Amino acid sequence: MSWTNDTWLVGERVKVEGESEIGIVTRVDLQKGVIRVLFKRFREVSYAYPTCIRNQTIVPLVQKKQTNG
Repeated sequence: MSWTNDTWLVGERVKVEGESEIGIVTRVDLQKGVIRVLFKRFREVSYAYPTCIRNQTIVPLVQKKQTNG
């Protein structure tokens, strides 16, 4: 798999609207238009991609790297 601007979310922690726990993005399928999020107890849920990112149903919890200087 080649990494692109669309697949940078794989492996990132996300907050999902309506869920009490934090999830991890496991897959982004651009052809089918889905993003898969894994929650505790190996529950994996599919969401429409990129719609869920645009309407902030899924919010990535990515922190910017701090630069020294």
